[in-house]
Amino acid sequence: MDHSTPWRPLKVLMIAPTSFFSDYGGHIRILEETLALQAEGHKISIVTYYKGGDVEGLDIRRTKALPWHADYEVGSSRHKLAFDLYLTLKSLQIGRDIKPDIIHGHMHEGALIGSILSRLHHVPLVFDFQGSLTGEMVDHQFLDERGPIFPWMGRLEKMIERLPDAILTRSQRAQGMLQQQFGVPFEKIFPLPDCVDTKRFDPLDFTAIEREELKSKLGIPVNRPIVAYLGLLADYQGTGHLIEAARILLENGQPAHFLIMGYPRVNYYRAYAEEIGVSDWVTFTGRVPYEDAPRYLALAILLFRPRYLRLKEAVKYSIIWQCSNRLWLRIRPCIENT
Repeated sequence: MDHSTPWRPLKVLMIAPTSFFSDYGGHIRILEETLALQAEGHKISIVTYYKGGDVEGLDIRRTKALPWHADYEVGSSRHKLAFDLYLTLKSLQIGRDIKPDIIHGHMHEGALIGSILSRLHHVPLVFDFQGSLTGEMVDHQFLDERGPIFPWMGRLEKMIERLPDAILTRSQRAQGMLQQQFGVPFEKIFPLPDCVDTKRFDPLDFTAIEREELKSKLGIPVNRPIVAYLGLLADYQGTGHLIEAARILLENGQPAHFLIMGYPRVNYYRAYAEEIGVSDWVTFTGRVPYEDAPRYLALAILLFRPRYLRLKEAVKYSIIWQCSNRLWLRIRPCIENT
């Protein structure tokens, strides 16, 4: 960076190929990045799909709805090609109107669309890497890693990762994957772990009485230590591992209460917990609005993200509560997703 150049606020065009805003992981990253940049004086315009919630103070520009598919769910879909075509057209329109200084593409589709605008406007492209494109498609059972299309999608993914001027990753693990598997130069990768506002996400802001009242509302017995998860409910996210961990701990006389917050498929996992006999030890809240997340997370002595863990590891980490059942864990300013 040339430090002799006077500072000025930048116009950033963010391309978010998702239904922003919803109360789960990648959307929260987009939100917090936007709020941080706006706090520095920059102007952010977010182009996204037509569904999603508006957020006060954010400039969100939405595509039109598809005439033949007005409803859709999170994840890979053959309809995403049409969604992304609409997103491309909307991004071109907004780019023409605001004349951005930087293009910020979220996920691979955002980076690919952003590369077009980057060249048209002769401005840098930043890619917010949130995981492997082919890996996500396999997780959503949209792509068979043994099928004939998989190698071609891998080539497309590799091509997209060579387009940006800079890539932001959620962890050093992701940085290593980009270098080793996709040959991205080290100097183009900047780890930027997911962060939270520690003024809002501080469990000590909530009194013991407030916590007990929320426990009572959720039907959780007062003296049970709580292991909490907040995010999407899906097999690839490790939701089944959490429920299995509850069963194994209960069988070994080490019961902890599992507070599983998020969506979709709540009824599916609730039925699974009942099937294996742990329904009295697992509470499903369904969707938790982001503004309520600090209050719910304050109940836990352990926050858990089991996506990359095998079942035995999930159980091992779940029993940490035995060593810390008198401590309230503070949420760190940055939590690396590894």
